[in-house]
Amino acid sequence: MDKKRKIIISIIFLIILIFTPLIIFQQKEDKVVDVFIPKGSSPHKIAQILKDSDVISSTKLFLFLVKIKDYSTKLQAGLYEFNKKDSSFTILNKLKNGDSKNIKVIIPEGFNIKQIANVLSENGICNENKFIELATSQNLEGYLFPNTYMLLPQMDEQEVIKIMNDEFNKFWTEENEERLKQINKSKKDVIILASIVEKEAVDDKERPIIAGIFINRLSKGIRLESCATVLYAMGINKERLSLEDLKFESPYNTYRNKGLPPGPICNPGAKSIDAVLNPIITENLYFVSKGNGTHYFSSTFEQHIKNKIVSKKKAIK
Repeated sequence: MDKKRKIIISIIFLIILIFTPLIIFQQKEDKVVDVFIPKGSSPHKIAQILKDSDVISSTKLFLFLVKIKDYSTKLQAGLYEFNKKDSSFTILNKLKNGDSKNIKVIIPEGFNIKQIANVLSENGICNENKFIELATSQNLEGYLFPNTYMLLPQMDEQEVIKIMNDEFNKFWTEENEERLKQINKSKKDVIILASIVEKEAVDDKERPIIAGIFINRLSKGIRLESCATVLYAMGINKERLSLEDLKFESPYNTYRNKGLPPGPICNPGAKSIDAVLNPIITENLYFVSKGNGTHYFSSTFEQHIKNKIVSKKKAIK
């Protein structure tokens, strides 16, 4: 063994001898802290973040371990939970394995792209405007499945969009494709109608009934006259529409235009989609809210007017 090699081995041995106690037994308080590692962080930046969070004692030691374990390109971004007493090896392995602390994000049924983007932004997941721009440009309104998601801070917007769209594709089975043939409808039309049902129905039992009413109106060439489509067109949310609101010019205004709007008005949940695929067909053509989450149904306009009067009287009380 040549002299140079002996010197190198001696230096490595000395380093290990000096730093092993620090690696294994960090003399710190027993306290759990959350540490966020941004995407694209270099080992040097990660080391400094850990040092600033009082998780490691030495950036040099951490970087030395990164190098000897060949982890320079393997450390992952995310929100991590560390105990200040964790050894450098424990910390390093968590970062390498991506053992991060995900954020629970609930996307309710009936949220549109803008509302989803707002929830994601408030939870620090991604940029609100960029999410809206990407999801809208890909015509994904209606196809971002409402669900509970475990996501990481500062994720790539396209990655989040893909996760939500993948959930929709998992839900949309071959059985659904077969059902389309049976009811002679396109997937797009089903999702558009389901999005309207999602916004109009509250009681799950009424979803297939309301779906059946809309299907009846479409087949008879009667305008859908859904307030939810007007609200989407106007980009607002209010309890009651005025007569002036109903005149709002937009292809989404189903008080002015016959047939379905050009696209979904929200992202419907499984129950609303199933309701459109399996509607309850009756003679009814109208419905009006009772004010308690359920509706009065009628097959004639005359009865519909009577129901509206009853509904208004209840609202005044």
